[in-house]
Amino acid sequence: MRRAMVISIAGFFVPNLLANFGVIPQLHKSFQFMPGICGAAGVFSASMALFLGYFHRKLIQGAGAAIAGLILPYFTTWFWFRATHPSASAGLLQLFGPTVILAIGTYFVLMQWHARLSNFTIDVLTEQMVGDEYGKPKARWEQVTYRVCQVIGGVVILLLILGVFGRGH
Repeated sequence: MRRAMVISIAGFFVPNLLANFGVIPQLHKSFQFMPGICGAAGVFSASMALFLGYFHRKLIQGAGAAIAGLILPYFTTWFWFRATHPSASAGLLQLFGPTVILAIGTYFVLMQWHARLSNFTIDVLTEQMVGDEYGKPKARWEQVTYRVCQVIGGVVILLLILGVFGRGH
């Protein structure tokens, strides 16, 4: 999952560039970042499927799941925009709703596939993921850096929320 998160960063920028240069169509004229959101969700799902397929030596199944995971967020959002015709002042839930729901659903399906191939139950897999110590800061300076980044991230999120509520009044 850690590798898939990093790879999904490229999944945000590449579709936005392609849409800005006209290679793929924009989903909505007012929301030019939408191909990037769909791309990040799709690349995350596709890379998770490929990693799981490689890990379990099920490359064909992993490739099929990766293709589906890559194209489903874009086409689901495209269909949603064609069906609902969001206005230029649409809220984030109306814009991101289909992509977020599909990304969460795809993640759970991939985790169930991983649990089934590993002969685990979902409960055992969840316990293993929670108990995983890989990547957690161990040294004192690593823990301080981690906490500072958490505080900065929390403050930024709080400012964004306050900015959204302040703009509405």
